[in-house]
Amino acid sequence: MLKINKSKFGFLIFLTFLVINFSKSIQFNNQINFNDNGNEILNNIEDQRFNNVLLDLHMERDYKDGNKQISTVYGLIERLFNFEMTLFFKLKIEESEWMTGEYYEISTESVENEDSSKNITFVTIRADSGVNLAMGLQYYLKYYCFCSYTWSGDQCSITSYSQLPAVTEGSVSIPVISAYRYYMNVCTFGYSTTWWNWSRWEREIDWMALNGYNLPLAFVGQEYIWYRVFSELGLSFDQISTWLTGPAFLPWNRMGNVNGWGGPITLDWLEKQRDLQIKILERMRQYGMKPVLPGFAGHIPGAIQQLFPQANISVLSTWCNFNGTFYLESTDPLFAKITTMFIGELIDVFGTDHFYNFDPFNELEPPSNDTDYLRQTSQSMYENVLLADPKAVWVLQGWFIVDAPEFWQAKQTEAWFSGVPIGGVLVLDLWSDVIPGWTTTNYYYGHYWVWCMLHNFGGRSGMYGRLPWISSNPITARGLSPNMVGIGLTPEAIEQNVVVYDMMSEMSWRSVQPNLTEWVTQYTHRRYGKLVPEIVDVWISLVNTVFNATAATARANMGAPESFIALRPQLTFGNNSFYNPNILYNAWNVFSMVDDEYVISTETFEFDISEFTMQSLSNYFMDQYFLLIEAFNASDVQTLSTISIELLDIINYMDEIASTQSSLQLGLWTYRARLWAYPTNDIPTLQNSSNSNTAPYEFNARNVLTLWGPSNSVLHDYAFKLWSGLVSDFYSPRWQLFLKSLVQSVENRKPFNKESFNRMVENLEEQWVVQQTIYPTVPVGQAYNTSKYIQTHLKINF
Repeated sequence: MLKINKSKFGFLIFLTFLVINFSKSIQFNNQINFNDNGNEILNNIEDQRFNNVLLDLHMERDYKDGNKQISTVYGLIERLFNFEMTLFFKLKIEESEWMTGEYYEISTESVENEDSSKNITFVTIRADSGVNLAMGLQYYLKYYCFCSYTWSGDQCSITSYSQLPAVTEGSVSIPVISAYRYYMNVCTFGYSTTWWNWSRWEREIDWMALNGYNLPLAFVGQEYIWYRVFSELGLSFDQISTWLTGPAFLPWNRMGNVNGWGGPITLDWLEKQRDLQIKILERMRQYGMKPVLPGFAGHIPGAIQQLFPQANISVLSTWCNFNGTFYLESTDPLFAKITTMFIGELIDVFGTDHFYNFDPFNELEPPSNDTDYLRQTSQSMYENVLLADPKAVWVLQGWFIVDAPEFWQAKQTEAWFSGVPIGGVLVLDLWSDVIPGWTTTNYYYGHYWVWCMLHNFGGRSGMYGRLPWISSNPITARGLSPNMVGIGLTPEAIEQNVVVYDMMSEMSWRSVQPNLTEWVTQYTHRRYGKLVPEIVDVWISLVNTVFNATAATARANMGAPESFIALRPQLTFGNNSFYNPNILYNAWNVFSMVDDEYVISTETFEFDISEFTMQSLSNYFMDQYFLLIEAFNASDVQTLSTISIELLDIINYMDEIASTQSSLQLGLWTYRARLWAYPTNDIPTLQNSSNSNTAPYEFNARNVLTLWGPSNSVLHDYAFKLWSGLVSDFYSPRWQLFLKSLVQSVENRKPFNKESFNRMVENLEEQWVVQQTIYPTVPVGQAYNTSKYIQTHLKINF
């Protein structure tokens, strides 16, 4: 029985309050003001046409929900640890006594335990919202407990309340200087989250809260709303479902790039996604987040022309060889009608926090480059959504500016933004980490904008980042542009390169660039639970090389250098690496010699050694490929055959190391896809999960990773993944065929027939995407041992 010296126990009343009277109301003031930087924004930006709805929405605090947000963060603590641990945290939502604006504050009190020589620590976290409470919890866990909660595994040696450390400074107070912390990209819902169930979404929303994201994109289930709207207008379900794409391609249907591919979609899918979205939104709002819902951008089913023959409808330009889609002009009365219907149905089913994302011209050329047309288009779009919701804020991805600079020149860009009043649009500068739009648009002509890190395209595997840049440029931008009101993560896919996302998430509160050597040292401590000097040295070397790509390199590669293993083989690959491969080989070697039992046992170390192994294999494959081409050009069949064997061995090793990680299993992706064909209360086992009803879902899951459309798609391998099963059954057969063709070409003294080879490869690919092979979902072996085995057999000299 635990006995505590009551004369020194200041929290006893709190424990009684927490357990017995958890929902007692707490009094709060009605409003929290911006911090000083936010007040500067208000003072420096002239508002000629609008009453700053955007800032008003930020400053709104629904304090009657304060208890709900507090209880949600207690639930987070329980999910991370257990219920008992919640009794040693005291959470408060209140204004700061020493500053205005968003903040979090952490303090501890040590209480003497009469039955033990060790004191018990109670942790108090204060903040102005549930999200910031969670961010305060994250700060305590990262910098005092040395814990890490990431996509690629968790590490925390704190298993009991008796291990909670004290805040040695007494208390730590952090002002959160970014009003908005945006999360996700429209494409993330195709490359990462497509098949998620509630359990996986709950984990992700907890991750958002821990990292302080208060403006998440919430796009799940919107097709159910479109179904209701277009049905009410008179379209049949067949007309609607054949316009919609299959589940994996819905992001591009939403942006007007593709219609129909991978479909038709089912009503069952629409209803299940609706139900999932209701849960997602409920939890986001319980944290105090403001989810960004979809709006209407003008993209419509072609069949609507039959009902409204007089409507001003055109066909937009083709996108990646897919047929052009139907677009309704925003000045047409039908546009206003659909907007009102859609927002009304949306609010009826999902509620609203008044933020709406819609992108009319994402990688699509507008019907005209006339400046009056562009101004009128954006103006009418905004005014239409405002009629439907008077508090509406348009959240606009700024990708179109950097994607098509030939069209969006200065006059066109300024005309477009001049159609919307200041405060009416929040611009996401989508690729600030490589090609910032804010530097070429005069800080978006006074509109509020968010500095975003895109980082990843398609979820392609590979180690890469720009840590020195992302740890400094948001601070520089904030100093230059008072209308920069936040930071954001906008990757096309997640669950990769966690070190980059860890740093970027901290830029919401950092006002001074961190010392990267110190930061990386702390990162390794929480990543692996202990400070291992050799590991620290490795990570410092990576930060200065692998995670320090130039903007030109990042732009050319569109993120990480592509792995040749995952590309359709050819004779003309070029060297796309930007660092000495010995950096990775050394990192791999150092990690394979770590002998600390606790470090080796952590999920995080296991994942990282597998990632170092895979990147090293990918780099070594590239080196051997160039030797292969030299042998082929020299007609050296013996060397060609020897290198061919080694290349296939590397591919086999790649699949073997990937199989040790649950997140690198093709089987998990395809199994999750198949489950959507089943009732939620009738989940089949893995081996019994495939049938004719699951085939369309599995096709979507396979196609988006590989062909991304028909066999001649220009997007094939755009979203490659170095996953176990995909490497062995899709990438390896292509390379076997290629290597065999090269050897035959030299032996027969005939030129390599590229056209014939491509036809054979396309035939292999087409067969694979319609298969329903059951792949494992559970990892095999231990990454540490498997990595050492591969290293021993491969014997890379560096």
